[in-house]
Amino acid sequence: MVNYYELLEISSDATSDEIKRAFRRRAKHIHPDLGNNSEGALERMRDLLKAYEVLMDPYKREVYNTQHRAIFGVSNFDYREFLKERTQDHQSQSKLIFFDLLHHREQDALRLYETLVEQKNFDLSKHLDREDFMDCAFLLAEEFEQEENFESAFNLLKVIAEYELEKPYFKHFFEEVLVRLRNLINAVSGKLSFATQVDYIEELLSLGISPKENAFYLKKLSELYASEHDRSRAQYYLKEALKLDNSLSGIKKLKQSLGI
Repeated sequence: MVNYYELLEISSDATSDEIKRAFRRRAKHIHPDLGNNSEGALERMRDLLKAYEVLMDPYKREVYNTQHRAIFGVSNFDYREFLKERTQDHQSQSKLIFFDLLHHREQDALRLYETLVEQKNFDLSKHLDREDFMDCAFLLAEEFEQEENFESAFNLLKVIAEYELEKPYFKHFFEEVLVRLRNLINAVSGKLSFATQVDYIEELLSLGISPKENAFYLKKLSELYASEHDRSRAQYYLKEALKLDNSLSGIKKLKQSLGI
């Protein structure tokens, strides 16, 4: 008997919506037409479709649960505990981070992620598919920013931006990523060293996201150099910003102080 709950990576009390989401997520990994050429992929996809059909039907699910309890000897498959036990498997631990973020265990997710990144060669993006990684990274960045762990938040958001520019995924929601990056750059003002702030901005400028975004970051460079009393560099960066966006907001006082 195939353990449908384990196959879908859900608990046996999962809701219909959770089953649907799990089915879509697992299908991306298993379906032969989506690039899975491994042996047995077609059979696993058939099992996945059968699991979806059975668990979405209340009567079939009740019959299956009776058999499930008799064969596996448990009444409730706990997906989270299943992942937690696989401590040496980075893929399982990465899935646990994502699972906890989606189930109001944000602190558990952050602490596990920090533990893993301290280990040599751990890379979250290697253990989740591209879309799941981007979603997971965004949620992690939100939590890290709230804790004022700006370095972790910045690094995650920057990778999301790089991925999005390489191949769109967030599409209409990418603006939210860009807003969070701008807010983070504003938030680190006075909290991180001048050199670190400059490094962050220059890294974002190197991505070439858009003229509008570059104008914002050039303005921030101008403000930073003005705060360091480097008038010539401050003037230069503000002029470059205005070349890209002549309607740039929030620069009236800066222009006056720099004589532009």
